[in-house]
Amino acid sequence: MASLAQRERRLEEVGTEPDPRFTWANERTFLAWNRTALALIAAGLAAAQFLHFNLHGLRLIVAVPLILLGAVLALASYLHWEDSERAIRLRQPLRYSWMPRLLTGGIVVIAVCGGILAIIDRIVH
Repeated sequence: MASLAQRERRLEEVGTEPDPRFTWANERTFLAWNRTALALIAAGLAAAQFLHFNLHGLRLIVAVPLILLGAVLALASYLHWEDSERAIRLRQPLRYSWMPRLLTGGIVVIAVCGGILAIIDRIVH
C-alpha cells in the first residue's frame, strides 16, 4: 500500500501522464463497480420497503447487509481506482483487486441467509 505521504500527493503530480486509454479504462472500471454498489443499495432499500415477512424485523436482516455491502463496495472502488491510477502513472504493476471476492462472498452470504429466513418465516406462520 502506498505510504501516507505518497497518498496525500495529488494524482496529477505523481509520475508521468499516461496514455489516456489506460486512464479511461480505469475510470470505466470504477464506474462499473459503482453501478454495482448502487444496485446493491437500491436492492436493500427495496427489500426494506417491499418484503413482507410475518416476523417483524426480518426484512431489515435482508436489507441492511445489502446496503452495507453497497457502501463498502463504493468506498473500495474509489480506493482501487486511486491505487490503479497511481500505479499507471508510475508505470508499476497493477495490484490484485479483492473486490470481486468481497462481492461474491457478500452476495452468497446474503442469499443463503435470505433463503433461510424465508423458510423460517414460512414454517413459523
